[in-house]
Amino acid sequence: MDLDPFVRAEDGALFRVLRDEDPCHWNDEPDGGEGFWSLTRYEDVKAAGSDWETFSSAQGTQIQSRRAEGHGKPSIHNMDAPRHREMRELVAAEFTRARMLRLEPRIRELVTAHLDDVVAAGETDLVPIATARIPILVLGALLGVEPEDTSQLIAWTNVISGQTDPDYVADPSVVARTRTEIFDYFHTLTAARRAQPTDDLISLLTHADIDGVPLDQEELDAYYLLMLVAGNETTRNLMTGTVLLLHENPSEWARLKDGQVKPRVAVDELVRMISPIVCMRRTTTRDVELHGRQIRAGQKVVLWFTSANQDERVFDDPDRLVLDRSPNKHLGFGWGPHFCLGSHLAKLEGEILLEELIRRDLRLDVVGEPERLRSNFFRGIKKLPVKVGS
Repeated sequence: MDLDPFVRAEDGALFRVLRDEDPCHWNDEPDGGEGFWSLTRYEDVKAAGSDWETFSSAQGTQIQSRRAEGHGKPSIHNMDAPRHREMRELVAAEFTRARMLRLEPRIRELVTAHLDDVVAAGETDLVPIATARIPILVLGALLGVEPEDTSQLIAWTNVISGQTDPDYVADPSVVARTRTEIFDYFHTLTAARRAQPTDDLISLLTHADIDGVPLDQEELDAYYLLMLVAGNETTRNLMTGTVLLLHENPSEWARLKDGQVKPRVAVDELVRMISPIVCMRRTTTRDVELHGRQIRAGQKVVLWFTSANQDERVFDDPDRLVLDRSPNKHLGFGWGPHFCLGSHLAKLEGEILLEELIRRDLRLDVVGEPERLRSNFFRGIKKLPVKVGS
């Protein structure tokens, strides 16, 4: 699939055409790929996300992937009920908004410190100095990893999330080597937490069981990798995209700063506009007819959340940022049993970023073109040059 429209942020126009003219669209894949169906309308994406019995996650959730035997245990991303529900429930109680609020002081401390760094720099690249670091440090506090490992964790997540971007993965062997390094790192932490548990997610998972059976090392590896990437990338892209959108929409920034819109409300509109996770894939378990097209059992179906969030059938003037948009039932965190486990954490971090920008009356002007991740899975920004406005 051509990734250039995503790099240029021009995919919105393509999805608009598909929503209007071919909402269940067949995509050929190069290099012998089997092809896939694209669902681009809100109601279709929402319905497929809810129907796990027909649209299964067990064979992979990224466009190119197919899960194969001998490739290790799947993550909860690549599971259906009942196993998905059982594995998710192991940590679900730790990700409620009430539980996330206990991290509020630490998040605010991190946001404040990194905004101080931005102010001190005057003009800088926002991503490495702030928005790539804050989420991984917050996640590190949850997992129980040391803050000094932050740079290494960022480098690893850049590779895993940037597998289609030559800036991060010039050679496919880098991905396999990175996965091994991640697993080795967490194996050491697992052994330490087995010997001496602490109040963190690694300790929780290491000592968890389902019907009396503890998770084996492959299951733990898959969980760690998922949390490391998903727990970082969504929030990182939300924070970076927030600064860009507020720069591009000064009147909305003014309404936010003047108290006309609450940060907690504004975050949902920012998630809708950014759609940090562009899409997820499913595989049909039976034949399905949709919009006059015949989807055969075993074919790949891609749920384009970014298109659903711009669907004119659901959102008035969907290309416009309206920070107090209501209703705002976006699909920025997915839908159904695979709804993003870390949504409350991502929104809280985004909310605190807005609060601290308002409190300090801090304007960040974008002074160059954003450099976007070459991906149709993550809505990433690799570089965002900013300066502190006066």
